[in-house]
Amino acid sequence: MVKLRKANKQGIFRTLEALIAIFITFLFLIVFVPMQRERAQPTAPQNVLASLRDNDEFRNCVIQKNETCINQSIGRNMEDSYDFKFNLSDKPYAPAPPLPQKRVYANSMYLAGNTTNSTTFIVRLYFWTKA
Repeated sequence: MVKLRKANKQGIFRTLEALIAIFITFLFLIVFVPMQRERAQPTAPQNVLASLRDNDEFRNCVIQKNETCINQSIGRNMEDSYDFKFNLSDKPYAPAPPLPQKRVYANSMYLAGNTTNSTTFIVRLYFWTKA
């Protein structure tokens, strides 16, 4: 009878020890693993089109559909660590150009023409980090 009680106590202690080990492991996973994932996610870059919104030169390039001028204006305001493509359309559901298999950020801007030219355009900017 005494041996049976001693065996039961040892079994209870081993079970309790295993439960504490599982608890500590889960606590480690819950606390430390998400912190590492949060640091790895890059922050979204600034909205380049917002800075070009009030730029008359850029607006004239868009109204004239001058893609070289638009490309240069965006390139001057874009950080060097990003590549980009843009889409100029008067249709709200225009398809995106072919994009790389990376995390792609997108900005868009709706431009109305001036008093002499009443056309409207949507400029969509797609950009991603360089390889």
